[in-house]
Amino acid sequence: MESKDSKPASDAKPRAVFRGKDTLGKNHEQSILNILRMVCSEAIRNPDFGERLQMIKKLFYNRDFDGIFLQPENLPVYTAQYVPRRALCYYEIFSAPELQQILQKRPTVYCLGAGSGSELLGISAASCRALEDGGSDKGDVPITIHSQDYADWSPILNSLENAIRYKWGIEEKHVRYEFSVGDLLCITPEIEAQIARAQLVTVMFVFNELFSDKTNVMNFVRAMVKNLRKGSHFLLVDSAGSFSSVKVGNRDYMSYMFFDSLTQHFAPVISHDSRWFRHSQGLEYPLGIENMRYFLRLYQKK
Repeated sequence: MESKDSKPASDAKPRAVFRGKDTLGKNHEQSILNILRMVCSEAIRNPDFGERLQMIKKLFYNRDFDGIFLQPENLPVYTAQYVPRRALCYYEIFSAPELQQILQKRPTVYCLGAGSGSELLGISAASCRALEDGGSDKGDVPITIHSQDYADWSPILNSLENAIRYKWGIEEKHVRYEFSVGDLLCITPEIEAQIARAQLVTVMFVFNELFSDKTNVMNFVRAMVKNLRKGSHFLLVDSAGSFSSVKVGNRDYMSYMFFDSLTQHFAPVISHDSRWFRHSQGLEYPLGIENMRYFLRLYQKK
């Protein structure tokens, strides 16, 4: 994504200098939330925020995702409400040694269904340590975070990128950001090419929303088997509750079971059927932040 520096007020502090693992300061979670406060303050202050948020929750209940995400005025509200807890959770996930080792290699990370910015923010935060610990053997090769979605989230993602570059000093030589629009229910050659290009593909809190139909599930599984390169990784994260099940015949299967069964193609690296993310107490953000229970699978392609 093309980056244009945010223009701070005349009395604002100058743009930060990237400091590796010290970039986030003493309170990493608050530093992440400060990015969102900067980006989402206008949306939160809007008098219609509460009413629009209730409408979004109702549309979620009715599984009317087009009604949420194809209305541009809903997107800033969605980001303000739902991205904080996920970005914090994703930062914790990508701080795990196995994922830090991947980030240290300056990979291309292809994040499917990631338009709202949770992956962009969480992975960027976790990259601060990885960029320092990975040393300089990669020269100026950056980590590339490619966010994909079926709605145009580019205004939100551009604002997050600008805030990250301004507040954390992350430059193009550290992290490169890309965005593309595409429908995962219709796997195109472009999506297949991005899967083949990436060293890490993520599907985080999107699999269950989009793949309630088993045909779509199997098309996606086949695309991953066909296009993910040997040695590359696939990260699947979603709700640990019954919402994460797909009905096949008379049985319900947790979505990760499709990939667990493909032992000839995928080797498990991390497997958690149920984990809680609980954020720190005393964080400052205008809206409430909920904890999350999720499952996690990190696979390596054989």
